[in-house]
Amino acid sequence: MKIENETNEILERMLSRVGDLSFKRRVEYVLKNLNIQKNDLILDAGCGEGFYDLIFDKMYDCKAVAVENDQKMLDMAKGWLGNSSKISFEIGDVCSLRYNDSFFDKILFTEVLEHIDDDKKAVSELFRLLNPGGIAVITVPNKNYPFVWDPLNKIREFLGFGHFNPKSTVLGGIWSYDHKRLYSPDDLKSLLESAGFVVEDVKVLTHHGILFSNTILCLGKMFYSK
Repeated sequence: MKIENETNEILERMLSRVGDLSFKRRVEYVLKNLNIQKNDLILDAGCGEGFYDLIFDKMYDCKAVAVENDQKMLDMAKGWLGNSSKISFEIGDVCSLRYNDSFFDKILFTEVLEHIDDDKKAVSELFRLLNPGGIAVITVPNKNYPFVWDPLNKIREFLGFGHFNPKSTVLGGIWSYDHKRLYSPDDLKSLLESAGFVVEDVKVLTHHGILFSNTILCLGKMFYSK
């Protein structure tokens, strides 16, 4: 119980300056469902800036491989971690990784699938890499996102005009950072089952938001990163 309380306190401190409340909920849900055990080997596929790897390093007695296809992002993640003995970083394509079948005990794949051209190939590769009986936690943006998150794109979609250019941080809204697609819960479940996964739980984590909250978050991230 003492160890659990200590890890919870560490997580609370790490999340205390995170302004995105939906991201906080996602982190808590991911960690709960990964159910990380001592000596687990975790694949963080598409690690981005390495936030989860920082958590793995500080909170758990495990090892992780953090893979990212963007060298700039990978360098940023390495900068957060320094010389960690638990986390290794590498450039790689999550659709084709160098590891043997059933290599990882746990796989984290959060907010990545929507950026990949061939999402079927990506989830098939993750299924190959996951140890039978292992756990994969996968998160994606919801196709049925709250209207207030991105009213401009929601109205355009309703009128049949599609959405703004996803490469536009301001007008792209929920589609920003080059999202190829969004997923409904049924879309995601069907995709994962087609690759061989047994889907134990699908949960919608965000139901509300402030007006243009996704655009505000995108702009805030740009400002913070610079």
